[in-house]
Amino acid sequence: MARGTELTCIVVGHVDYGEADRIVHLATPEHGRIAALAKGARKSRKRFTGALDLGNRIQALVHRGRGELWLMNGATLEHGRPHIRNDLDRIALAAYACELVSSLMPAEHEAVKLYTLLDVALLTLDAMTGPPELLWRLGLEAKALTFAGFTPRLLLCDVCGLELSDPAVFAPDAGGARHGHCGGGQEVSVELLGAIEQARRTPLADLVDVTCPPGDRNILVELLRWHTGRELKSKGLVSDLGL
Repeated sequence: MARGTELTCIVVGHVDYGEADRIVHLATPEHGRIAALAKGARKSRKRFTGALDLGNRIQALVHRGRGELWLMNGATLEHGRPHIRNDLDRIALAAYACELVSSLMPAEHEAVKLYTLLDVALLTLDAMTGPPELLWRLGLEAKALTFAGFTPRLLLCDVCGLELSDPAVFAPDAGGARHGHCGGGQEVSVELLGAIEQARRTPLADLVDVTCPPGDRNILVELLRWHTGRELKSKGLVSDLGL
């Protein structure tokens, strides 16, 4: 059996398989989202110890198996995000970042921008001493949607094309905001829309302490659900923690 190829990956999920194996979901820059079978991962202390935890950046030794499942022969930990794991809020946000970005990442297709965004998000969370302000999450969502090709319309009405003014609404099925008199949607303030647009263009590290204007904190989550067709499982914990 060939040793395989080394890929730099981020672990975005895993499922136990059989008595000792594990199917590991990985985000990669070259191949987007892939799944790899790690034989003996739940028992081996040599090939996988500590490497396959959620959010870890690893060097994975893989080769293509039959069908869509890759085979993982070993993994080396590059960055384990150790400080994140000391804080429930940051654990929840790390899990959310992994699920958010991987849900938008194409399978078996180049995804350098989304991969880099996820790695930066996890590095930023690891460098914090506590949870970030809400605008950090909204900025992450806006960037992920943009890099996936679903840039949210936040400053101009999607119907008439003119600059937005209150009252405004957000319509996920239309891809963004519009004047209230131009159509229906969730009521939202122009101030919040402008703050999200600014966050979309601002490095995540610079959003950690920026206060978010009041308003519906989940408008981009609704847009994400529209594009992916599913709920993010980790969103419930993030909401319960008020993040």
